[in-house]
Amino acid sequence: MQRTRALRLALLFITSFPDFALSAVCNALDGPKHDFQFLTGYSPASSTWIGTTEDRKFVLAGLTYSYRCWSVRQVDISYTTGVLPVAVVLQPAMPNFRSLTPRIVPAHAVYGAAVLPVGFTAHFSRHAIQPFFETHGGIIASTEPVPINAPDATGLNFIFDFGPGIRFKIGDHHGISIGYKFLHISNASTTNFNPGVDNNVFFVGFSVLR
Repeated sequence: MQRTRALRLALLFITSFPDFALSAVCNALDGPKHDFQFLTGYSPASSTWIGTTEDRKFVLAGLTYSYRCWSVRQVDISYTTGVLPVAVVLQPAMPNFRSLTPRIVPAHAVYGAAVLPVGFTAHFSRHAIQPFFETHGGIIASTEPVPINAPDATGLNFIFDFGPGIRFKIGDHHGISIGYKFLHISNASTTNFNPGVDNNVFFVGFSVLR
């Protein structure tokens, strides 16, 4: 009983604190302001728009929280944060750059996790079908340096993404989203070795709206 009561109080604090803290600067219309989204995504290939590393796949799964704060005509803008407990870079076979003896490291998965404290989401409709555009930024930690395990590479990098999608509302309190993210990982030249990697992530999410 005490655990259930504590859980209810924690949920009440999580949902009420943003209202209290942001009410002075927000002008969102009536309706659900909180969006808890569970999402998963996959990138089948990497591009070289910003980063220079090729042939990397990426898998992600996590949770985002959005607070709908500003409304301009039919556009709703939310402040968004998120965590990715699953952020996996699928590495191809490559030479071992940290060994004096030449050998090939087989293809393998490098596991990581990311925190995305800063982000924004703009929904361009209040109807059942809602196009949106979103962006997030933060840091990612991995079990070995990515995208290349080489001297002066790092296992702690910066991460940001942006891209469009569509949310399909299911009643007043649920929604399903599909979309695309351009996702970039690099150390922002904090070391002398910064190849960076770009991924084209296709994702699906399930939202609980409150």
